[in-house]
Amino acid sequence: MAVTIIVGDLLEAKEDIVGHQVNCQAVMGSGVAKLLKTKYPNLYTSYLDYCKDKAPEELLGTLQLVAVQGKFVANIFGQLTYGRSKKVYTDYAALKEALLSLKNYAQEHGLTVALPYGIGCGLANGSWEIVGKMLEEAFDDYEVTLYQIQ
Repeated sequence: MAVTIIVGDLLEAKEDIVGHQVNCQAVMGSGVAKLLKTKYPNLYTSYLDYCKDKAPEELLGTLQLVAVQGKFVANIFGQLTYGRSKKVYTDYAALKEALLSLKNYAQEHGLTVALPYGIGCGLANGSWEIVGKMLEEAFDDYEVTLYQIQ
């Protein structure tokens, strides 16, 4: 398995690509997305541009890489909508598709990858049992670091 979990802040990650799950509604209003939006102002404008002329369903499962301060942020379109209910917003098939795109891009370009521990399982209410296995499968042949805040 090429998944490594470390205690640390994703916003301070040294990896070449910092990924996070986003919704397909052009909203980065909370969670990791909001933190990254605040740290990298061009991230949100690039995200809006990417979403602008596409139907939300068309975005699901895609990956957007945005250059920010000498690295990339990967917007992983793994949820169609968002909300505050107990509904599972993470679309597992879409998340897996986008994660594989991320892994393939990183592998082709020799770039390191960081993701938040519990990606898709916080506000999007996904199951870590499912997502954790998905990460192990997607990154079985390439290193990914998961940042977990204690």
